[in-house]
Amino acid sequence: MEKTDRRRTLALVSIMLGAFISLLDTTIVNVALPDITTALHATSESIESIEWIISGYALAFGVVLILAGRLGDRFGRKNIYIFGILLFLIMSITAGYAQTEKSLIISRVIQGLAAGLFFPQINAVIMDMYHGKQLGKIFGILGSVIGVATAIGPLAGGLLIELFGPDNGWRAVFFVNVPIVLVTLVLAMLYLPKHQAPKEKVRFDIPGVFGLTLALMLLLYPVISRGSDGFRFVDYMWMASSIPFFLLLYWWSVRQAKRGNQPLISPNLLKNQPFVSGMVLSLVYFAAFTSIFFILSVTWQTGFGQSAIASGLAITPFAIGSVVAAANSNRFIMKIGRRLLHLGVTLVIIGLSAVSVVFQMHDGVFSAWWLALPLLIAGLGSGLIIAPLNSFTLSTVVGPERGGASGMFNTAQRVGSSFGIAVVGSVFFRTLGDATGVSQAKAFSDGLQTSMYVNIALLVVCFVLVFRLPKKI
Repeated sequence: MEKTDRRRTLALVSIMLGAFISLLDTTIVNVALPDITTALHATSESIESIEWIISGYALAFGVVLILAGRLGDRFGRKNIYIFGILLFLIMSITAGYAQTEKSLIISRVIQGLAAGLFFPQINAVIMDMYHGKQLGKIFGILGSVIGVATAIGPLAGGLLIELFGPDNGWRAVFFVNVPIVLVTLVLAMLYLPKHQAPKEKVRFDIPGVFGLTLALMLLLYPVISRGSDGFRFVDYMWMASSIPFFLLLYWWSVRQAKRGNQPLISPNLLKNQPFVSGMVLSLVYFAAFTSIFFILSVTWQTGFGQSAIASGLAITPFAIGSVVAAANSNRFIMKIGRRLLHLGVTLVIIGLSAVSVVFQMHDGVFSAWWLALPLLIAGLGSGLIIAPLNSFTLSTVVGPERGGASGMFNTAQRVGSSFGIAVVGSVFFRTLGDATGVSQAKAFSDGLQTSMYVNIALLVVCFVLVFRLPKKI
């Protein structure tokens, strides 16, 4: 029994490391872009393409998630997880050695594809290995990992650049993945549960794959690639054109299910009201959650002239609060059910409102200590949301649909993150552009406050959506 518990614990370490490194890479590169631009001698015409080092990763990550979940159902979660981790390792190395912006962008896009392949296997493996109260506890750990990885990316990137200098620091941002991924790969090969073929063979829906990929590309490309000027008319047209493809995909899925086939997106999942509610709630929450780091980092660095390290340290209280709350969330959720989510959303609203008040109190640069308590409160609230939301949503799915459900749930998070940063960023930069006759610091402060109002509005929507979830897991 002890040997079995040890194997399961090491398997858990492997997938938690995978979750950590994939989400860390969504933010750690941000602070390195100026040094990358200089080192690779990017011209003014190619600086816009350099931004695809970040957006290409995000796009590939989001587009492949649902497909990857079904691949795990079909070929085994362990097999797909190991393949994705190995590809992620190779692309981290090639990105670190890149000599041109094109080769770096290609490495980052394939690296995002790799992350999208192995990430859905994480939730599915957890649901395979744990049940009941243990499942909630493990999702609490996963929530802590997600919160920490997302929050410390800018700090980790700033530290590496400070340590290795502007010429090699940006390369260290990619090479730092290598030892972590090697440990992840070895543990996965040795301890992840072997693939057990389902009683009913999982078939592959080729038309569904093409339809979903095209629909997500049309939806996410203009969102992720838009500049600081905000959305253009053509961007709205691209996004609107995804709607017929999503409708066609739904029609195809229902038709295939009636024929006894297995579509890429199971209609049973779309009929599962708690699952769909949790997925929508996750999308809206991540739209508010991830944009917090974006606007605070930009304000702290560009507006107030602080270093990347100072910016990362300023956001650290959020990460601390998130870890503490997520690690203990299972204890509370068994007692008060979905009301814990209401408590979490309330704390995030209070914390962000306090952040907005702090910026209103100061016309220029001020100490990050003023933000410590508000961000700690918001972080505590976030930790009470992410882990229970995983438990509430994914515990309603059983059997061979777990991989697909995990892919859909994670896709909702990535879509929410992309739209949140795009919408909040548009409001943020438009407010800055309209600010005339004021200092740069004051302009950034006004922009951040306006964006905070958008975040709070999104969180109010979350508060209402919680009522659509079951009262207990």
